[in-house]
Amino acid sequence: MKKLLLLLLLFGVLSPAFADQPASKIIDRYKKASGGKAAARLRSTLLTGSIKTADGSSGRFNYQISSPNNLRVDIEVGDSKISECYNGKSAWRLDSRGLRTLLGDEAKRLRLESLLANTRLTDLQRNRIVPQITGKTVIDGKQAAGIEFTKDGAKVKLFFDASTNLPIKRERETSEGIEETFYSDYRPVDGLMEPYSLRIKKATNEIIVSIDRVEHNKTVALTAFRYPVVEGSRPLPELEPLLKALQDNQDKIDEMRERYTCRLVEIERKHDGDGRIKESETKTYEVTPVGSEFVERLMSVNGKELSSSEREKEDKRVQKEIEDIVKKREKKAQREERAREKGETKKNDDDDIEIKDFLRISEITSIRREVFRGHEVIAFDFEPRKGFKPKSRGEDIVSKLAGTIWVDEAAQQIARLEARFTDSYKIGGGMLASIGSSTAFTFEQEKVGDEVWLPSAMEANLSARVLLLAKFNRSVERRYSDYKKYQIDSKYELTKPKENAKPQ
Repeated sequence: MKKLLLLLLLFGVLSPAFADQPASKIIDRYKKASGGKAAARLRSTLLTGSIKTADGSSGRFNYQISSPNNLRVDIEVGDSKISECYNGKSAWRLDSRGLRTLLGDEAKRLRLESLLANTRLTDLQRNRIVPQITGKTVIDGKQAAGIEFTKDGAKVKLFFDASTNLPIKRERETSEGIEETFYSDYRPVDGLMEPYSLRIKKATNEIIVSIDRVEHNKTVALTAFRYPVVEGSRPLPELEPLLKALQDNQDKIDEMRERYTCRLVEIERKHDGDGRIKESETKTYEVTPVGSEFVERLMSVNGKELSSSEREKEDKRVQKEIEDIVKKREKKAQREERAREKGETKKNDDDDIEIKDFLRISEITSIRREVFRGHEVIAFDFEPRKGFKPKSRGEDIVSKLAGTIWVDEAAQQIARLEARFTDSYKIGGGMLASIGSSTAFTFEQEKVGDEVWLPSAMEANLSARVLLLAKFNRSVERRYSDYKKYQIDSKYELTKPKENAKPQ
């Protein structure tokens, strides 16, 4: 049997696709087949072509990408138009359901597609994209190997032709089900292989795209990727007064937040250098306000409540934390009192950044009206302002962020905030730590008890290097619930919080 297999391999009866190979080998062969070093010079790609549908209708197709992570696809047939885009800050889609900003898995998936397209499968590790072999299959009569690419829970599958090593199919999940795109008729353009025929299939619908023009490194206006302006929509509010109102309301919320305790469920996932999850842990906390800070008392780990000895140890830790908070608060009060006696004005903390500072630090674009969780909101994108010179650590951090903010216009509260680093952030010149550009986070608030807006969810994906050596890759998901009004005595004795708690 072994001799038979050897003979088959020698005579090429078994194609390379049948051999068990790591994803990296398939990707390396793709890089070489698609253009090799020519891909490193790629800054933008534009594909335009015509569309034919099964019922004989015709239309136009437009696909454009621009580094580092802009992507837009437009499909127009008759009166029907579908557009989807990721612009480095937010993802949006226009279809029969209307124009909207994409959230959750849809937005993550479009960002993943943009990174894969713009990098041509390079820098996967730096972008924390995990490739995983899905197996061998036959597509249009050709042997192919499938690789699933994953980032932050979003997944996209690519299938590579075993003979050409070029993509033959893309498969992705959409809100309307599985969508398949088949690629063929590859031709060299500027040293890069580009498909001149596409077949896009979703459920029973199928369109054929014939590419008639491919351009590389053409200057692309970034306005092409911004959220479209909707004609006839209600006038938008002025942003500066809105942000000032947000800040004033947030100050009031911070005061009212001190009256509420809540339950916190935290899921922490540790990732290896390639972004794969290697360990996961779920913790439940009881969160109690102490002045302007919040103490988290651990209640259970992975669904198992703490033992009596563990609770005792946790009680001591919590009480020590409270004592430290109180001491710090007293010292701060003393410093402020001495400053007042000397007639000195209070200086903001080096990390303090207010909402209104975004106008000064960031470039605000794509202001629009949307519906979020059943409420009308004002959404806008932000990105680093060119030429801005930060004067504090807080300004330095914000000047490296890009994302989107959703504001409940009626309540003048932030409903959701998404942000990610556009560049690494170095602490101590990088000697102490360096936060990677793949770091991103999401924050949401909702109204509680018809009185105050409070945190409801937070997600963060952190990539960092500590002391030039240790790599730190974590993703954390936090869910807040069971908010209750809470009042404690002035001594902040919380060793037994349920006995000391005095519901209002």
